[in-house]
This record gives sequence, structure tokens and C-alpha cells, in this order.
Amino acid sequence: MNYFGLTGGIGCGKTTLSNWLMKEGFEIIDTDRIAQELLQPGRENWKKVVDEFGKEILNNDNTINRRVLGQLVFQNPKLLETLNRLTHPSIRQQWKIKVIEAKKSNPRKRIIVVIPLLFEEKLEKEFDKVLCVGCSPSVQFKRLLDRGLISREIRMRIESQWPLEKKMENSDFVFWNDGSIHLLYDQGRMFLDQLRSYNAGCS
Repeated sequence: MNYFGLTGGIGCGKTTLSNWLMKEGFEIIDTDRIAQELLQPGRENWKKVVDEFGKEILNNDNTINRRVLGQLVFQNPKLLETLNRLTHPSIRQQWKIKVIEAKKSNPRKRIIVVIPLLFEEKLEKEFDKVLCVGCSPSVQFKRLLDRGLISREIRMRIESQWPLEKKMENSDFVFWNDGSIHLLYDQGRMFLDQLRSYNAGCS
């Protein structure tokens, strides 16, 4: 059991947990980062998105203004569906290539693919187990306000995903990130202990 999908609600702490797990020796493949790379000016996804949504979504340096694009798509489910249809196939292709490369370099490497829309995209069967990071709505809301989003944007982004409760119910391991960062790390250590015990029993 060395291949995991990591999901959770926006602002719940997926990046914080994955960064800690990377220090513990996991290979982390972040699909949000891949998506950003594929949206750089001149890349195929950039061309598709600009053709579909217009140059109004561009900054002066031709990079895509993600906040402007987000304001467009998160208030219109059809536009969000269009954006996902244009970009997700190449994102999925890239993270799968990275997984193959990681396994080739070290067949025993523990790999985590961070996918915010893991369940929405029906990808749970790709992995040995699914991990989920959750937190209470009040904490989630405050974190997103601290990122500079306004209340309306926060509601639209949250409503565009599966309810967090549903994600947690369908996951194999749940990390609750309502308190200090040290409490999250403690849960990470418990996960590592369970993983070691499981893998030792299978060896």
C-alpha cells in the first residue's frame, strides 16, 4: 500500500499535509501545480482557455488571471464544466506520467497524488487508498477570507465541489485540521504508524 490519492475541501489543509508528508519521504504530485504549469502562456491549455473565455481573462503579461477566470466559472456550472473539459485530460495525463516516472525510479516509493476533485472525477479506484483533509465550515471560511477571497467567491467555490462530509465518508483516512498545525502532524504520524503496520503485515 504505497499509492494514495489526497483530497479534501478548499482551504482545509491539503498543501500543509502534503508538504509534511513530502518531508517524511513521500513523492508528492500536486495536480493544482500541474494545472498552473499547463496554463502558462503559449501552452496548449492556455490557448484552449483563452480561445474559449477571451483575452479579458489575461493579465498584462499574458498570464491567466485565475481570480477573474474563477469569478466567471464558479458562478456558472456550465462554464466550469467547459473549463474542466478543456483542461482536465492533459492534467490527468501529466500526473500519470509523473507517477510512472516515480515508480520506475523507485518501485517501493510511497506516492501521493493531490487531487481536489478526486471523487467528482471518479478517480478513487486509481489508488490503493484515499486520504482526505477536512475542517469545520467556520475555520474553512476564515482561511479563505485570509487568502483574499470574498464571501460570495467562497460560497461559489465550496458549492462547486462535493460536500466535505461526503468526501470524508468515502475516504479511507481522514485528517481533521481544525486546530494547530501540530495536531495535524500528530495525525500524520498516526497514519504513518498504520501504514508501517499494514505494510509489515503484508511483507
